[in-house]
Amino acid sequence: MVDLKEKVIVIDPDKCTGCHSCEMACSMKNFGKNHPYYSRIRINEFRDVNTFIPVTCQACEDASCVKVCPMGARYRKENGAIVTNEDVCIGCRACVYACHSGAPVINPETGKTMSCDKCAGEEKPWCVRACTMQQALQYVPKYMVSSVSGKKFAWELKEEYKPKAGKDDEPQFNFSFA
Repeated sequence: MVDLKEKVIVIDPDKCTGCHSCEMACSMKNFGKNHPYYSRIRINEFRDVNTFIPVTCQACEDASCVKVCPMGARYRKENGAIVTNEDVCIGCRACVYACHSGAPVINPETGKTMSCDKCAGEEKPWCVRACTMQQALQYVPKYMVSSVSGKKFAWELKEEYKPKAGKDDEPQFNFSFA
């Protein structure tokens, strides 16, 4: 059953300008320091193509980071966030390697992993509040994620991979297995 109250951070990389405001806000909220190493959200930069992709924990339903932790230090909070119990974590980084998006990051002071806790107790995560230029980050109810992020991308994929008529009116696809 879908929890209608659970909210998630939705990322639109097309809107990210690479300003790093989200990183600064997160590091200030959690550590009182303005440094990206203390942030639980990271901006992956691809400057050659002017692309910036914010990465944070997506709190997967069947989270591999929770499954691989040999100490059981990774767990899901009531708000849906998957976090690390630093008292139990041994810093082996198994969760970092198991995560499909590389969201768990290393706390530079303890060497243990940390990930987004959605600013538990706050109405809206600080990273979302700080993302004011293009609103690349949104905090929405989980049931609305596909309507917020998926439709535009689905139409783009449909147009990009739609078969094109070629000789003898056979569809020609834009990819090959070669």
